[in-house]
Amino acid sequence: MAAASLVAAVIALHDGVAGEVSDADALAITRAHCVMCHARKPTHPSFDSPPKNVTLETIDELRAWSLKMLEQVVQDRNMPIGDDMTEDERAMLARWIERQGSWKAK
Repeated sequence: MAAASLVAAVIALHDGVAGEVSDADALAITRAHCVMCHARKPTHPSFDSPPKNVTLETIDELRAWSLKMLEQVVQDRNMPIGDDMTEDERAMLARWIERQGSWKAK
């Protein structure tokens, strides 16, 4: 249940940015900030393949990696490289991840 607590805490921190976050919104954010590295064929000059074999090109991939994205992007802010993601974008991703329910016990 630690994941549920983490999601609740992150959402509470970013409560100022309200509203529904669609799959298209989540994809737009990851396409703008993540896919240059986390694609099957990265366009970032530093990578020939996606780091740690993580691809974030489809909604199914975002769902599969949502908890790691919550940790790396929203909580720890280790990603994206260069840290050009806004707080609003991070909050939107946190809300999208919460909506997925992937953090809930199965």
